[in-house]
Amino acid sequence: MYWLTYIKDRAWVKILLATALMGILYLAAQGMIYYIQFVIRVQEEEYNKKVRARLATHYFRDGQNHQVPAVQNRMTNDLEMIRKNYFDWYPIVPFYGSMFVAALVALLTINWSIFLTSVVIDIVSYFVPKLVQKKMEQATNNVSEQNKHYLDVLAKWFSGLEELRRYFAGAKLFQVGEKTSSKVEQAHVKQTAAQQQLIILNGICNMVGQIILLSLTAFLITKNLVIFGAIMSVQNFAANISIGLQQTIQALSFMKSSQDLMKQVDGDATVIEKVKAGQEETPVAFSTKDLALQYPNGEKLTFPDIAVKPGEKILLTGDSGAGKSTLFKLILGELKPSTGKIEFQNSQGLTIKPNMSRIGYIPQEPNLFPGTIKENITMFNKQLNNQVAQVLDEVNFAADIKKFKAGVDEKIDLDNLNISGGQRQKIVLARSKIHDSDIILIDEGTSAIDQTATMDILQKLLKSKTTIVFIAHNFNKQMQEMFDREIHLIKE
Repeated sequence: MYWLTYIKDRAWVKILLATALMGILYLAAQGMIYYIQFVIRVQEEEYNKKVRARLATHYFRDGQNHQVPAVQNRMTNDLEMIRKNYFDWYPIVPFYGSMFVAALVALLTINWSIFLTSVVIDIVSYFVPKLVQKKMEQATNNVSEQNKHYLDVLAKWFSGLEELRRYFAGAKLFQVGEKTSSKVEQAHVKQTAAQQQLIILNGICNMVGQIILLSLTAFLITKNLVIFGAIMSVQNFAANISIGLQQTIQALSFMKSSQDLMKQVDGDATVIEKVKAGQEETPVAFSTKDLALQYPNGEKLTFPDIAVKPGEKILLTGDSGAGKSTLFKLILGELKPSTGKIEFQNSQGLTIKPNMSRIGYIPQEPNLFPGTIKENITMFNKQLNNQVAQVLDEVNFAADIKKFKAGVDEKIDLDNLNISGGQRQKIVLARSKIHDSDIILIDEGTSAIDQTATMDILQKLLKSKTTIVFIAHNFNKQMQEMFDREIHLIKE
């Protein structure tokens, strides 16, 4: 206001000083903005690092079976969306909010009627964008869901990439990929559309508000109620009010759209305390009662009542699809039964809350981790290193180890497996042995090992005091007779 008046009065020194002051303030403000943005980004990355650590801890301790694509989506895409839609916007609120308040107060010093008119316009401008806030929130959640689904589809189809190549089924892979990718694209488009609707509404309110304020100022000038220079000041202050309010509302709307997703992430990042010693006991036996599992498609698996005694060696056989592997997953808690229960007993025969880490499990597809053979056997517990040589002999793996240049310190290449299927099974067998599991569940644990070696492994394994349940379908008569008894499941 005074700068324009100085020009009218040709007060050149005052014009120069006012211009220099405005330039210095502008540069200082921009420098502060850039510095704050840098500091905030550093804090965001530190925060995300802590959140990822808490998510990993939660997923490890909650005892649930988490799908890899869902975990990947939560730790990458969801955190990135929260960063863009929340943390990148929250510094905007105090910065532009203070700009809005300062400009509003400045209008009050010019004329009270301009101030009141601006307040009314600002109230209307605040509530209008709320029309699309719910839509933005739904769009944000949809992006998360579609991205998770996309990662899940990729994992399922690319896990069988060699098979698809073998049968020239690439067209189906591309078709499924394109269809799923399109859903992700549509989700992002809908999210952007909702965000643009907010920006357009803010822009309309901004434009209308400035027109009304400038018109009112022009009218007041004609009535000599404000000085001529007020027209420029009102324009500047009105622009600051509009920009401040627009950015503040936009920031709050974006932040609001991410709140539901943030609650989901917070739930997954909740710290789960370790189970205190004494709350869980070592199981040596188990029993099932009225156990059944109902699938969503209507199929139902019903299991006979089973009682496995301490140290007993059970051969579990059955029809294809009778639920042998499923029974193991129910025992391990990876699946929840529709009806019935599983009880574990300690060495005194009392029913207990089991320490599941004391139950060894050897699945059909052994799980290996990036590391050495020794680390995969000890599961990264260095205190067990001195027992590795003994268990290698017990699972007939000592001769295989000599073939590796680094012996047990040979690193396992998960991308280009440098060990055979039989060697993978021996590593997992050794893992169960070295951790002194009191119950071992073996699902076709020697299917990739020749019969001579299998016989030798069984002779050593079945001499132990460990309770063992072994799923197998190709054992000869001699192998079958090595077990205490056989449980045969029938598909109904």
